Amino acid sequence: MKAFRPTLFAAVMTALMAGVPVMADTADKLDRVKVDLVTPPMVHKHEQKASSGPKVVEVTMTIEEKKIVIDDKGTTMQAMTFNGSMPGPTIVVHEGDYLEITLVNPSTNAMPHNVDFHSATGALGGAKLTDVHPGEQATMRFKADRAGVFVYHCAPEGMVPWHVVAGMSGTMMVLPREGLKDPEGKELKYDVAYTIGEFDLYIPKDEDGKYKDYASLAESYADTVEVMRKLTPTHVVFNGKVGALTGEGALKAKVGETVLMIHSQANRDTRPHLIGGHGDWVWETGKFNNPPEKDLETWFIRGGSAGAALYTFKQPGVYAYVNHNLIEAFELGAAGHFVVEGKWNDDLMKQIKAAGPVSPDNAKLAADNAAKTKHLVAPAKTAAAPAKKVAAATPAKAAAKDEAKATAKAAVHPSGEKLYKSACVACHTTGVANAPKLGDKKAWDPLIARGMDAMMEVAIKGKGAMPPRGATTADDATLKAAVEYMLSTVR
Repeated sequence: MKAFRPTLFAAVMTALMAGVPVMADTADKLDRVKVDLVTPPMVHKHEQKASSGPKVVEVTMTIEEKKIVIDDKGTTMQAMTFNGSMPGPTIVVHEGDYLEITLVNPSTNAMPHNVDFHSATGALGGAKLTDVHPGEQATMRFKADRAGVFVYHCAPEGMVPWHVVAGMSGTMMVLPREGLKDPEGKELKYDVAYTIGEFDLYIPKDEDGKYKDYASLAESYADTVEVMRKLTPTHVVFNGKVGALTGEGALKAKVGETVLMIHSQANRDTRPHLIGGHGDWVWETGKFNNPPEKDLETWFIRGGSAGAALYTFKQPGVYAYVNHNLIEAFELGAAGHFVVEGKWNDDLMKQIKAAGPVSPDNAKLAADNAAKTKHLVAPAKTAAAPAKKVAAATPAKAAAKDEAKATAKAAVHPSGEKLYKSACVACHTTGVANAPKLGDKKAWDPLIARGMDAMMEVAIKGKGAMPPRGATTADDATLKAAVEYMLSTVR
């Protein structure tokens, strides 16, 4: 492995900076405030509009190297983190404030580290002023002279990509002193802010195709870099783990509340999308002095940057928040949940008629459409064997039979079907976070084998990504009806 010491370039940088005249330091005259950072997705308490003049904001971040579990299969990764979390804590200041950061690298760590703030000016974003080896700490101050959400990440010379994809990135939010504004200058506020940090992970496999487990960072280095160079992640996750923002970790809100979603990706492009919701106001490039866009369905976050979106929830339920590269969302893990409480608004959405047999008119329409697109159907490779003649049921009898089945099902599960379509549909139609999909017999068979009591225990208490009672206030009878409704599609 390469020696982890500053190179000649770093030495030249330091010498050059030492020879530059130092301008007057106004920060020493300002008030100082210490901020206790919190673990994402939460964001520490802050003012949305500055109530006083510029100040010096003091924070301390401690680097933690540790082995973590990144999925429900027990796959492990040797991670490097700021304050023990992926992403690191979100730091909030106002434009014109100074951030004074003390970076601590405990002697128990193995690697050198630093921090590069994309919001800072000079010295590689501060990386050259915060180089710390195990057992060292350094303090650096810079002026937040532009507003927006910005990535910060570790950038030790020769190891930047490895440290970033191993967990060492976070977000700094620099708010305008007068708060957020729409394009007409009207004030925009939020009730809660959440940070979603997206990571592409590269876990080596052994000759049998199983993910490898390593005892140390040094041991994992060569194999991990080899996987990284193929540019094909094995996992794409929010906040360090598949399912980290589901179940007990789901993001909470109420109907009528406005949420600020801060989304960062320090390495690759991503496309956040809130299924069933929108971005009312979106700073896609993350810079608050640019006017936000309105009513976006999906927004684009460039690799190495952060974006921000405001949304006021209008309906209750479980919303899936995903990277809309859906393969990365549903196959590799880039998905989370918002669990929203409140009263359903029929004016925004209402089911007019429950699922039932296709009407004769629509059956004819489907047949006509199939005939029109017949030329697009791939020809069969081999001729099919002649079919045996079977007396066909008359259309009237077939329709009557389907109608009777649908009527019987609706009669048995009316409240369950209603609950499913208002609260369960987001997960059980998409399969997000391994939820068994409606109509997928293979997925439901193991649950059926355990019995109704076991399924009801999960429905009531929750498990994994599923919140208790599906994040609803439904009673046991209605929950059971919803389970029976889902089971009716695979029996």
